Amino acid sequence: MLTPPKLSGEQEQIYQALEDAAGTGIRLKYPKSGSYLSAFIIADIDADDSDEAIVFYEKSNMTGTDGGLRINILDKINFRWQSICDRSAEGSEIEKVIISRLGGSDKMNLIVGYSTANQSEKYLSVYAYENHYLEQTLTHSYALFDVAQVDPQQHPDLIVLGAVSISEQAYAAVYCLEEDHNYHEYKYWFTDNYTDYHQLIYGKLPDQQTALYIDAATGTANIQTEILCLEESGQKLQFVNLLQRCGKSAEETVRRAGLSCMDIDRDGVPEIPVQTMFPGYETVAEPEQIRRTDWLMMQENFIFTEYFSYYNANDGYVFLLPETWQGNVTIRKDTTENEIQFCDYRQSEQTGEEMPVLLRIYIAYDEADREDHLGSGYVLLHTKGSASYLIKPESGEELSLTLGEIFLNFKFLD
Repeated sequence: MLTPPKLSGEQEQIYQALEDAAGTGIRLKYPKSGSYLSAFIIADIDADDSDEAIVFYEKSNMTGTDGGLRINILDKINFRWQSICDRSAEGSEIEKVIISRLGGSDKMNLIVGYSTANQSEKYLSVYAYENHYLEQTLTHSYALFDVAQVDPQQHPDLIVLGAVSISEQAYAAVYCLEEDHNYHEYKYWFTDNYTDYHQLIYGKLPDQQTALYIDAATGTANIQTEILCLEESGQKLQFVNLLQRCGKSAEETVRRAGLSCMDIDRDGVPEIPVQTMFPGYETVAEPEQIRRTDWLMMQENFIFTEYFSYYNANDGYVFLLPETWQGNVTIRKDTTENEIQFCDYRQSEQTGEEMPVLLRIYIAYDEADREDHLGSGYVLLHTKGSASYLIKPESGEELSLTLGEIFLNFKFLD
């Protein structure tokens, strides 16, 4: 019942021009991630105010040096697409494509991440297109790469995270394109040999410098965060480990895989999630434990807990706990009602009585269920697709919250 995607009218013209130049037996290749996911990328890569077409393809009927992955650049001449440049590419698969300026130059660069067929090796290439020629200006192995403004001059720079094996030391590197068209490399060697990188995001420091927040895997089940910044020291640039500057280490941010850094309050500075037990779960078997997620923030030379929360990644939300709930409120999953309940733990701890419920969270997936709960005093908080997020605050308790407080403390994940 599935049909392959059809080419648009312009793509058909580009494909025909490619066949005219390269012959038949063409198999288009698609990037696996990033902003460009088509085999046909339309962009102005030579700053002539008109777009070129970049096509990745293989010749299925060729072998040896004439086969393999190739890049073709086409341009419109007299209103018709024509092949201008064709060259071999690295690897056999395209992982990611970025088109960006680098350094202080206004020229655009084509940055392509390649992998071998079994993804055992990854390489990136930076190309500059000028005078109908696609020149490779840099090639490097990588595990993860991106382009961002991380140097003090706020120029776009190439960021590379490399070496994800127990036999090689992991590192972060920034490649700054200088005025002489050469790349200057700044590298930081991590003390841990990471096995993978889960995420690279950025945050602004008080002096408006950009910090790199790197979530890296220490094994199959855990990740931890490194925070780096490229700073001026005298007349030179160097990497600074900001966690170490705060007297901390990446090991102090260890948590289970899937808990990635995010800007939970959208203030431009990411928070690091770490976990601890909700009251009452300290001696419970691990599969039945419910953990509280604390969000650590770096400010100046200090790391502190900015928020305490219940983080439900599966259902896509975070509920920030008010200060009065710290250490006083726990959570339970009511399997009968299929809802989350926040309860006053103090009464159970002191008297052994049933814990009063302070807040109920329920997710309805059909209209009848939603309307039934709305009729029972629940309030609609948010909708996403077929899911309706419903809450029911219970009043009359010392730690009860108003609807306004609850609304402000909910954060929904994109």
